[in-house]
Amino acid sequence: MDPDPTSNLSNTNRTIYDSDDENWAEIRSKSLHDPLNLINQSTKDVPKSSKSKSIKYVIKKVPTHVIRFGVPLNTNFLEEFQKSIRDDVIELFRATIFRPYLDIPKCNFHGQISKCLLLLELEQGNSKVLHIRHANGVILKFGIKEFAIITGLKCKGNTKEFEYPESTPCRLFQKYFPGAVKSVSKNHLVQRFLMGNWENNQDALQMVILYFLHTFILAQIGDSSISVNEFLMVEDDRYQVYPWGQIAFTKLIDSLRQDFNLSKQLYQLYELPYALNIWTYEFAS
Repeated sequence: MDPDPTSNLSNTNRTIYDSDDENWAEIRSKSLHDPLNLINQSTKDVPKSSKSKSIKYVIKKVPTHVIRFGVPLNTNFLEEFQKSIRDDVIELFRATIFRPYLDIPKCNFHGQISKCLLLLELEQGNSKVLHIRHANGVILKFGIKEFAIITGLKCKGNTKEFEYPESTPCRLFQKYFPGAVKSVSKNHLVQRFLMGNWENNQDALQMVILYFLHTFILAQIGDSSISVNEFLMVEDDRYQVYPWGQIAFTKLIDSLRQDFNLSKQLYQLYELPYALNIWTYEFAS
């Protein structure tokens, strides 16, 4: 059984976070070394068993300019639920697999923490795991296991088992997106959800599930495509056993594998990067 989520994230519109933001505050322990200084430190604080190994960082040269992260996330989902659906539908949502997310404390994503982690990432053979050097020399690891513990999402499964024949009709899709054929954009889904005006509570619940998934769990840019297959899964309740965490983790790690060069200043992080922030608070402070 998957653990309950304990995480949170940002705004439906694409937002940029960095240390120059007016309300940004340093939340790391003051006793920790600054990552920029740590990169130039000797290996005297590395555990004895690791002293013989060469410490190599993924980012070889530290950019002198501010690195910003664009994240298409939504921490205001509950407020938007209340504008578009009734309280009784919110209670129905509370009975789904995503119920713990209704009770998480409000908190913004801090891109500067992600920057610190990336500056301290060590070279190693597994591209699906982050190895981060802590200030005391301990190597911290963030992979799909840690992601599953933090988010409570299912992270194992064969997504092909959830595919439907192309001819499968989808009432929800046809009713609220007339004219669409095989998919709709995230922007279209958000626009339609915020309009409200549902035929019944079941339709409202299914639409709020899709809205939550694509503005919070699977946060992507506005023109990303949402397949009719996902509407079908929500209609027949198979979404409750779908490995959403596997999809979210893979795309998050892929977005962290961008080339960080000395001239580019803005990078996009997708899906659930706030899980990295939670992991940092819990294990790296």
